Amino acid sequence: MSESNGYMTPDQISFYDETLGKQIEGSYRYDGKAIHVASQVYGAKSARTSFAGPFHQTAVDLFAQKLLSELARDAEKVPAESHSSKKAA
Repeated sequence: MSESNGYMTPDQISFYDETLGKQIEGSYRYDGKAIHVASQVYGAKSARTSFAGPFHQTAVDLFAQKLLSELARDAEKVPAESHSSKKAA
């Protein structure tokens, strides 16, 4: 997370979502209380956090990725469970 002039600037995030089968791109901000994710394609979503102990950037990054995946899946109306859980024909 970058800080300039007292304002938090969003971090960019890009990853491949295997359930959707596509690249997801967006940004996120962590203000110490909540993570706010945004995507030009899928919109925005926020979630309060309860990280205990010292700040861990990796945990924030992974939580932001999870929120962005949920946002994309909701927009695409794809179930959160893996395709591998479907019954074989």
